[in-house]
Amino acid sequence: MPVKLPLKVYRYLPAGLVLGLGLGLTFAATVWVGRWERLTRQSEFQTQTDNLTTSLQRTINRYNDLILSLSDFYRATDNQVDGVAFSQFVRRALGSYPGIQALEWAPQVSAIARSDYERWLRSTTRGGRDTITERTSAGTLIPAGVRPSYVPVTFLEPWQDNELALGYDLASDLTRRIALERARDTGAIAATGRIKLVQETTEDQYSFLVFAPVYNRPATTLVGRRQQLEGYVLGVFRVADVVEESLQDLIYDVDFYIYDQTAPTSEQFLGFYDAQTQRVTTETEPIAPSHPNPLCQREQECDRRISLGQREWRLVFTPTTQTPLWGTLATLLIGLLVTISLLIYLSRWQSEIRRTRELSNLKLRLFSMASHELRTPLSVIWVSAQSWAANQTQLTPAQQYSTIERIQLAAKRMGQLVNDMLTLSRAEAGKLEFAPEIVELEGFCRQIFDQVDRQPNQTLDLHLEPALTKAYLDKNLLHSILVNLLSNAVKYSPEDAPVQLVVAGDDQSLRFRVIDQGIGIPAEAQNQIFEAFYRGENVGSVPGTGLGLAVVKTCVELHGGLLKVESSAKGTCITVILPWVE
Repeated sequence: MPVKLPLKVYRYLPAGLVLGLGLGLTFAATVWVGRWERLTRQSEFQTQTDNLTTSLQRTINRYNDLILSLSDFYRATDNQVDGVAFSQFVRRALGSYPGIQALEWAPQVSAIARSDYERWLRSTTRGGRDTITERTSAGTLIPAGVRPSYVPVTFLEPWQDNELALGYDLASDLTRRIALERARDTGAIAATGRIKLVQETTEDQYSFLVFAPVYNRPATTLVGRRQQLEGYVLGVFRVADVVEESLQDLIYDVDFYIYDQTAPTSEQFLGFYDAQTQRVTTETEPIAPSHPNPLCQREQECDRRISLGQREWRLVFTPTTQTPLWGTLATLLIGLLVTISLLIYLSRWQSEIRRTRELSNLKLRLFSMASHELRTPLSVIWVSAQSWAANQTQLTPAQQYSTIERIQLAAKRMGQLVNDMLTLSRAEAGKLEFAPEIVELEGFCRQIFDQVDRQPNQTLDLHLEPALTKAYLDKNLLHSILVNLLSNAVKYSPEDAPVQLVVAGDDQSLRFRVIDQGIGIPAEAQNQIFEAFYRGENVGSVPGTGLGLAVVKTCVELHGGLLKVESSAKGTCITVILPWVE
């Protein structure tokens, strides 16, 4: 057996379907656009990190090639290179590669040859040194201690800002010595871990050296390399200079940390590249973010590795800012706006359908009521007219007057009914216009009194404030309001009970109060009496159509006014409040 749903369910079912479908499609589109936007940003981020890594690796490779070409120069000249030739050979490279701090030659000097080397050192025009030096833990340069051999810096370019390095024993420092021995034993380029340069006294930067060994003659074994070692050509680099020079043409919103994976954990940090300033900071080690990078599906995707002189550098990338997913947000907002617009359109469409249906029902009820209510006065008119026509010569003047009076009352009743029907129909169709004009209040109210049918011995009393003489109102609408209120008051009051119309006003509004001593309106009916065709249960056999108060409400609303009802078993007071029209 099919289940019948309540009427309200059917009324809200289309809106519910539109809302559910709209929200479902909106959230599905939002998820899809969000995923697409995240994938796009991830792809862009990966491309940028690849470009940054490639650029840095390419620069390092160029520096390695330069150092190797310098070692080839020594081999080509059978290691017969003096200071002048060294300076001339490296001058062009130093001008082309601003990331190089210095290029140097450091021969291996035995302990026996130390005195001859120091004698030569004192004789050089640039030197001013009289001994091979090493550095204390406090950073002070002192004469090197006794060791089997030394690797002192002998030629260096540029001279300016690097003169303190002349004569410094590179093998006196553990970090440098490890790279020296690795280059000597492998015959390949070897880089140091992070160091502080001898020539730097104020700046706190991390630097590194890259060594290329030079042999007396070719050697293919470890023992042969150690025996045939002549010295080293080397490049001196600051981490900041290398990175900044490599990335100066790449403008990306990507920061990264630089770590030397080959070094001990406490010495791995080399610097932090700030994309906004395009500078590398090394004064203090920043704390890498602990939260996962949303642009990397896996942690490894944020890491890149580059090779440098038998060492491995690790680059950890992170975006500078977390830009909102504007496309996702826009999709969500647009979807919600479209859904809301459809709901509004559907609501208005349903309202129009309901209004059309109500208007159709109203018309049907009006015609049904009209056919019923008009039948009685028409019958009275028809019968009275036939009786007068058939018995005109036999009727006394009093009987003729009574017949005419019945015809007039029936016609008047029909006219009022037709006016009410037209007023409601035009209001429902939106064609009832508000056309205010100057109204002489006292004369207008007296005319209304003359049009209201009263019972014998029944009086209508007007109480008008003296200051109120004129008002700017719609005369036709006010006529419908007062005629219907006064007609109801007269109809439901005893014959000897007066009905009062009190007109008062203030700075904001004009008030019409109709007061009777009739049967009253039950409390439960007071919220419904202004609906068309509604009549209270206590009206008994008093005739009526239930249209009068509905007409009153319609006319008051067109004025932008209010209605108030006060009623008891002893009578009713209905107040019409109309704002002043400017």
